[in-house]
Amino acid sequence: MTLRLSLAKNDPLQTTFSCPEYAIHYTSDTVTRSQPFCGSKATTTVRKNVVGESLHVGIIEWPANPNDRPAVIVESRTIEMIKTGLYTSPEKFQGIHGEWYEWQIRESRAQLVPLKVARSHACIATFVTTFTQALFRRKESAALLISPEAVHILDDIIVTFIYFERRWRERELARSRSWDPGCTAGATL
Repeated sequence: MTLRLSLAKNDPLQTTFSCPEYAIHYTSDTVTRSQPFCGSKATTTVRKNVVGESLHVGIIEWPANPNDRPAVIVESRTIEMIKTGLYTSPEKFQGIHGEWYEWQIRESRAQLVPLKVARSHACIATFVTTFTQALFRRKESAALLISPEAVHILDDIIVTFIYFERRWRERELARSRSWDPGCTAGATL
């Protein structure tokens, strides 16, 4: 049975991932610090609640310079996120047991696939968003769907997902701005 971790907000940097059926509860919290002459740095901390106790899972250090690579740490391991493509910018990483995985964008969704000897198309985690319309309000919900064979690397999935989704959203925002003449040339009044 697929594990569904619902996000309290569709903002992986500042949300709660929860699955009441399995008593799974992760939180992500991002704090931004301004630095003179350097811009701002941010740190995302990921914790999980186990039997009422909050345990540190990982941390992502977002550098002030957008050209620098963020540091991704799960438990005490530094995870190197390796960019493997150009257009959709897939990134691969080595999991806790030495297997390789790759976050990809398929149909505008982040999906995690295991990298074996041959390229695999079997997705083990997918980020989904749904929209419902009710009267004059539009409600959005988001969830991370994880296959049963991937539960053993759940901490890796959560932390690397937050990293990958943030980077992808930043690239999409930059891409949309590059196509908007009002944004690049300055808005006229």
